[in-house]
Amino acid sequence: MADTLLVGTGLTKRYGGVTALQDVSFELRAGEILGLVGPNGAGKTTLVDLISGAQSATEGELALRGQRLAGPAARRAKAGLARTFQYPQLALELTVAENLLLGRAARRHGTAWQMIAGSFAGAFRPYRPADAEAVRKLADELGIDRLDRPAGDLSLGEQRLVEVGRALGQDPLVLLLDEPFAGSDADGVHGISEVVRTVQRRGHAVILVDHNVDLVAGLVDRIMLLDRGRAVFDGAPQECLASPEMQQVYFGVVEEPDEEDAPHAVS
Repeated sequence: MADTLLVGTGLTKRYGGVTALQDVSFELRAGEILGLVGPNGAGKTTLVDLISGAQSATEGELALRGQRLAGPAARRAKAGLARTFQYPQLALELTVAENLLLGRAARRHGTAWQMIAGSFAGAFRPYRPADAEAVRKLADELGIDRLDRPAGDLSLGEQRLVEVGRALGQDPLVLLLDEPFAGSDADGVHGISEVVRTVQRRGHAVILVDHNVDLVAGLVDRIMLLDRGRAVFDGAPQECLASPEMQQVYFGVVEEPDEEDAPHAVS
């Protein structure tokens, strides 16, 4: 049995009288890829936010390698978490290379997004030869060319690939990917899929959120299906796709009982 990396217990998030996530628990093992699927509003991004520290849980706890995981996103990034967002968060005025270098720097200074939002990004310059060499190697692995282009000149799919590469540059124990394939062409999907497999080969873990259930099912080891803030299925991808829970959540299909099992009226 692989070592357990990340454990969530009873994670709940409320906004006033609205419950966005209710009592969600999971275990993520080293080398495992977990897919999070569910309709809009199911709580997928909320769960990623709670894990990454972008939001605080109303109830519940997280543990990374047996140690309680708490505090702001920067502390969790240094502990070994990295994430991407539904809409790429890049420093658009910086080059592709500089955005990738931010991932390397984030390992030492906090989250890449904090660095982008702060004054550090505006004055950013490559400052360690080892970092620059690592970025060139990472770009080659991802199929990213023209490292001198400003990130603002990239297509949405290209921006996603750079953001995923930046997160990989942090060498995370757990990589959180929030809809990384949206807007990507076939090359982008391939590049991001290779990132996921690279993390797995390192013995680390990935939580992958995406609306393309078939794509997720072909890439992950396990799927957690969320519906209205609750985890309604957690298991093997093909079992999830064939489950009554999946049919109900996505298609509104409710299995009819067999005739012999159906209740009979009592006269």
